[in-house]
Amino acid sequence: MVGQRVWAFTGTGGGYAEQAVVAGPDMPTFLDRLNPNGRLVAVGAVGGQPPADFGTRLMAAFQKSMSFATFSAATVPAAARRAVRVEQFAAADRGELQTVVHEVLPLEQSVVAHQKMDAGEVFGRIVLTS
Repeated sequence: MVGQRVWAFTGTGGGYAEQAVVAGPDMPTFLDRLNPNGRLVAVGAVGGQPPADFGTRLMAAFQKSMSFATFSAATVPAAARRAVRVEQFAAADRGELQTVVHEVLPLEQSVVAHQKMDAGEVFGRIVLTS
């Protein structure tokens, strides 16, 4: 949830991030939510590229000692990724994980679904049905 502290599992231990986001044009607004010494971590890019002035916004927060980092699962060793996936599938099998469905739309509205995803309006998945 926005504004809550999160933990990120890297396959080699845990890591603390005050805010973790999936990039996108609204990413600089998360800087406004950070506490002093806070860190903003981009854990994906499905939200799109941040605006061109993102670096300028980050430097404007210099006096608060904020930092920005990125994380890609591609940097985690393959064996560790496999171990996490095995546990995730086991948790799903036990009913401990659930898919977040943002919206269910008829297949004819696939263009609308893509527009919503491109605009960053989607949290979770859009399911298209025939």
